[in-house]
Amino acid sequence: MIIIPQRLFSDPQVQVILRDGNVCILQKKLTEPIREREGYISNHVISLLLAGEQHLRTFDDETIRVQAGEILFIPRGLYYISDLLPEAGAFGSLLFYFDDRIIQEFLSVSRVDEFNRDRIPTHLKCKAPPAISLFARSLLGIYQQNGIRQKQFLDLKILELLHLLNGQVPSRQFADFLFRLTLPKKRNIRHFMQQNFDKPLKIEDYAYLTGRSPSSFRRDFKQFFATTPQKWIKQKRLEKARSLLEEQSSSVADLAFAVGYENVSYFIKEFKDAFGISPKQLQLSQEEKKEK
Repeated sequence: MIIIPQRLFSDPQVQVILRDGNVCILQKKLTEPIREREGYISNHVISLLLAGEQHLRTFDDETIRVQAGEILFIPRGLYYISDLLPEAGAFGSLLFYFDDRIIQEFLSVSRVDEFNRDRIPTHLKCKAPPAISLFARSLLGIYQQNGIRQKQFLDLKILELLHLLNGQVPSRQFADFLFRLTLPKKRNIRHFMQQNFDKPLKIEDYAYLTGRSPSSFRRDFKQFFATTPQKWIKQKRLEKARSLLEEQSSSVADLAFAVGYENVSYFIKEFKDAFGISPKQLQLSQEEKKEK
């Protein structure tokens, strides 16, 4: 699984237009399809699809289909499996990643009246108004073609996009969605954790994804599982690792990543502490049994 946008900065198919940390404007181009790519979005993102088609499947089993000329606005914390599908050999998107600071700056100078909280969507998708298409062409023409990279333009361009959307998206959808960002949806902890314990996330990430503060998450978690999140996650990951080792042959590094460990050495240590044997030793033992 890749963490977005962090992993995109080293992707040869992605060009950084403006960037300040994980707040950034990127352009992505493909000539070949990418299928079944699992990712975790760590910042809010507005995607303008310039060419091709994109399919996203979320944790809630929702499928989002985006076509060229459409905008998709999704909050941070989304798990997805994505297909990026070129049409006539071309896929292109313009991506705007930003944090709560920019949302708050936008709200501080904009009149956005809250209403109808019950119908706030999990994402916003719409056809790009002409003003947005013109904005995108202007952005690429000025910043990409002329190599302008100064950070002081970044917030201004993202704020400009937010103001344009607020004035162009019909039926108050944009206003609704902005308030959605301040009201994370509470999810069932038991079901969510059973499905996602093997993801490389921190406790703070799990709290956000289930619509809770870290302290509320720990409290609710203990009510469900009668232990702390750290202990439960460690146990579940190691149990899954042992089960995978007994069922299939894969490298220790691949196994560590498959159960949510990003540090292979740390995974080996925890595995040995839990089972008294290293993953490689267990793997060799299983192979010897099969040969007999």
